[in-house]
Amino acid sequence: MGVSNKTGTVGSFVQSMYRSQRKRRTIILGCIGFFVLILALCIGMGLKLQHNNKLAQAAALISRIEMNSTLKEAEFPDDGDWDGDGVLNGEEKRMGTNIQIEDSDGDGITDGQEIELGTDPLNPDTDGDGLLDGCEVVAGLNPRLPKTDGLQNDGERKVDIKKECGEVTISLTGSANAANLTIEQLDIFGFSSNASVVSKAYDIYCDYDFSAAAITFKLDSDKLKKYGYSYDDLSILKFDADTTSYTKIASTVDKTANTISGHIVECGTYLVGVEKTVNESPDTRVCFLIDNSGSMYPVEDCATSPENDVDFKRLTFAQSLIDKFDENYYVSICKFTGSYTKLADFTNYHESLSKILDKIKTDPEIFNGTHSQTALKKCMNEFSQKNDGKYRNIIVMLTDGESDEENPATVKELAKLASDKNIIVLTVGLGRDIDRGWLYELASSTGGRYYSASDANALEDVYEQIVATLNYDIVTLADSEDNISGYSLYNTGFNPKTNGFAFKNFRTTTTSSVDFGMAVMARDWYLGNIATSLGEINPADESNLKISAGGYNINGTDIGEAYDSRSPLSEVFPQIMQDVYADSSKYLDYDSGGNVLQVKNEYISTYSEHGWEIAETKIQTNNYDWSQVQFLNVNADSGIEKISSNYSESDGQLIAMLYRLNALQWDDSEDEFNLTRGESGFAHLKEQLSLGIPVVTTIDDARTVNAIELVQDTDCHRKYVLSVYDSNYVGKTKEIYITKTPKWTLKVTGQGTAEVIESGFTYISEYEGKQVGISFSDVEEH
Repeated sequence: MGVSNKTGTVGSFVQSMYRSQRKRRTIILGCIGFFVLILALCIGMGLKLQHNNKLAQAAALISRIEMNSTLKEAEFPDDGDWDGDGVLNGEEKRMGTNIQIEDSDGDGITDGQEIELGTDPLNPDTDGDGLLDGCEVVAGLNPRLPKTDGLQNDGERKVDIKKECGEVTISLTGSANAANLTIEQLDIFGFSSNASVVSKAYDIYCDYDFSAAAITFKLDSDKLKKYGYSYDDLSILKFDADTTSYTKIASTVDKTANTISGHIVECGTYLVGVEKTVNESPDTRVCFLIDNSGSMYPVEDCATSPENDVDFKRLTFAQSLIDKFDENYYVSICKFTGSYTKLADFTNYHESLSKILDKIKTDPEIFNGTHSQTALKKCMNEFSQKNDGKYRNIIVMLTDGESDEENPATVKELAKLASDKNIIVLTVGLGRDIDRGWLYELASSTGGRYYSASDANALEDVYEQIVATLNYDIVTLADSEDNISGYSLYNTGFNPKTNGFAFKNFRTTTTSSVDFGMAVMARDWYLGNIATSLGEINPADESNLKISAGGYNINGTDIGEAYDSRSPLSEVFPQIMQDVYADSSKYLDYDSGGNVLQVKNEYISTYSEHGWEIAETKIQTNNYDWSQVQFLNVNADSGIEKISSNYSESDGQLIAMLYRLNALQWDDSEDEFNLTRGESGFAHLKEQLSLGIPVVTTIDDARTVNAIELVQDTDCHRKYVLSVYDSNYVGKTKEIYITKTPKWTLKVTGQGTAEVIESGFTYISEYEGKQVGISFSDVEEH
């Protein structure tokens, strides 16, 4: 029994030990299984994440390829001379000089004249003496020899340089590079409206340091007498754009020669004024002259009204400016139709003016025309007859239409009256039916500015522009990718978020893009110049890329009604551009096998019947398995009926319209101008912008945008930012950077010797980090 019990006890112990071991083994196996599962999940998630990252990278790559695929192939025939520098395009390609820039190395001599002169068009300092080739020629030195006389290094020579512009003369002694110095008159409202400034403002700039320079201003004795100043009151002043303040330069007046002179040691903006008062806030009289004709009212009040401002935002605009003014501003309010009414005399008690503005909303109005000139004359007469130069006198005239009065006063007559009373006129054109030319001419002839508002909502932007004008036109480009500030010289009022398209540029089956057509349509929709129907076009200009296009007719369609009702272009969003076929990120199959990134199978049988076609584009990278990608292009050539039937007639006619307008790029040779061949191109650009025209602008002969604002660097008058609307970027503002550099036209007399015939500028442009050539077009919808 004892043995038996002992054996049973031992067996139980062994069994218990086995159970414990099995339990431990089970636990261990369970843990191992759990860890294997976790590992598998991690590996799976990692692979999934890696796959998703690869897809995201691929999508970003394809997005860039898609945008680049909308760039046209630049056409520069070898026997042409795009930049007019005297060197054929083919020869420039061979030499490595820039086809679109007449002075490739920026030394002041065009490529053609460098070849004639025997200097290197790719080296700004051919002889390596530290002097620009062009500056050496101006100084009478040989740019091919480091020692023109064989004795002294040209870089060590001191030469006398004299530059003149308007009322100012600069004389200095320095190296030949001082010939790079340029002077430009600044037509900025803050200078012309400051009663303590008696000269024009001139910006002086040189890429090279100079120790000292003599500056001399010719004085206007009539202006001094008019403003009530004596010669003893005057000093040369330097303007600081950062602080918008002036500092005095030691000056000497020559009453016999009627000049004032001083010495400057740095570049900057200089003028003549009264140092004691120039930095004081001036007493300013502002009269608001508000067009209150029937076109501003609902059709219930005026049957023929286009309803330009039924919500009276013109009054909100005036009130916002009044709220901005301090006690130094004395404000008056007047309105006009065919009649003129003064509503409030000048007062700095601004609170009283809001009730007067509100009365315009409720008081009955007689719609008897728009007599702008008579109203303006009467408004000018509200200012005192006394020629008191101590006041700054401003009229803000807002109108939405052309004057219809008979035998009106001329701009010259109005400008003379404004000059007699020291009045500056700021004009605001609201809507499509304005006389842009008259409003701009009137404003500029009085030293004022013209502002364009596409509709009443845009008056908020005009308010910001006028506030900037009263602060020397200094602006910061808020929508810019860079922190850019400067003098806003011209602002068309075109806002890409409102006045641009709600969809981006796209390819068609026969063209890489329709950006030229989009730029023309955006311009003319904004200006109210759309031709609602046009026939087919067969472009005449020579090109390997040109296409013929059928006509269009948007009358009676949704888009036609949107145009007639003056809706902003951003509200036109056709169904075709909201479809999946318009978004490559949705219709491409990123799990495609083989070497082609394909359209998803679910869309293969349907895209064509909706007016889309496949085109394959190369992928220029080895990071992916695919070597090509399939993009869907709009069949704007023969697919308009499919587009109309599957989307809408409005969509079909819109595509036909853009396609037809896009063909104008091969039919506009007589309407083109660019920034080469003198300064006429830049002057023409400024003229177009001044009229509020978003200029059709082609970059590198490859993409087309709308130029909408020109800003000048406050530190260097040679640098500009041209803000543009690029239809590849919905709702965004982009920038073209323009630098003008001195250029001399030469009469070459020998190897390295020449005479300077005239001086001017050449222009270098940059877009998206690349040096580009830009041209502009006035093309109409013929």
